[in-house]
Amino acid sequence: MRVSKERLEEILLYYLLHSKEDTLITFNITEETLSRYIREARKKLKLADANKLEILTKISEQYDDSELRIISKGKRTLPSQKDAPRINFSGEHIRFGALGDTHIGSIYTDDSWLLKAFKEFKKEGVDFICHVGDVTEGMSNRAGHIYELTHLGYDQQKRHAIDLLSEAPAPLYIIDGNHDRWYIKSNGAIVVKDICEALPDATFLGHDEGDIELKNNAVLKMWHGLDGNSYATSYRLQKIAEAFTGGEKPNIMICGHTHKTIWLPNERNIEMFSCGSIQKQSKWMRGKRISAHTGFWIIDVWVNNLGISGCQGKWYPLYS
Repeated sequence: MRVSKERLEEILLYYLLHSKEDTLITFNITEETLSRYIREARKKLKLADANKLEILTKISEQYDDSELRIISKGKRTLPSQKDAPRINFSGEHIRFGALGDTHIGSIYTDDSWLLKAFKEFKKEGVDFICHVGDVTEGMSNRAGHIYELTHLGYDQQKRHAIDLLSEAPAPLYIIDGNHDRWYIKSNGAIVVKDICEALPDATFLGHDEGDIELKNNAVLKMWHGLDGNSYATSYRLQKIAEAFTGGEKPNIMICGHTHKTIWLPNERNIEMFSCGSIQKQSKWMRGKRISAHTGFWIIDVWVNNLGISGCQGKWYPLYS
């Protein structure tokens, strides 16, 4: 029985986006018939289409259905995050703002500093903004912590964070940190995800880390971490870079958690930034003799067909 070109395309498209088993069941055909349709497609379709079909067939064999749907939307799959958003931009240059550890709801956080960062981001025309976790202060069981809060509990901190982050002048990409995840431990709430869903242009990338794809497969990784400060500020970033296997290394990495700032250029071919904090030094930090580098970054990146061809960061310190 002969089959039309349109029918061939319908069956083969379904096959490429689903499994072989699903295709056989959906179209009530045998495996032998499907193989025959593939052979006929190579004859009936133009040579370019036939070659494309062969490539797509090989791709479909390497990914599951959910991954194929991600790829079909122009996104990519990464080891740490299946659905990595892609930033589309013309030319080779892109500029973004980077900050973290805002600890919204803490008495040590000056809300005006966050708004100042947004004002500078707008002035300098950033294309997007990365927040590397500890969006909220959270609520721990540490004795006396409740007296260090301006906003108590999940609902108040979430609402205040939404109010502040709604002032962002560009799309936000956000991961959560250990302070945010205190709400998961206490009541199962994913506060940063809920904040992002309430904002018009914010994307929650995941717990503790998340990836963004720039053009030509360049990857920007956001990282919070659960480790502590190191004696030398650069040592932490060096050890993080060292921990990546070759195939999983990002091109750019921006890190939070330690409230320290440093730019480590080209560490294992990774441009590494530690983002400092918007929160001032707390009494807990002072007791541990840990300083806070308060401020934010504006980072320029140039991407060509070989990958990252240039990177430049400007640190904006914040002082009391």
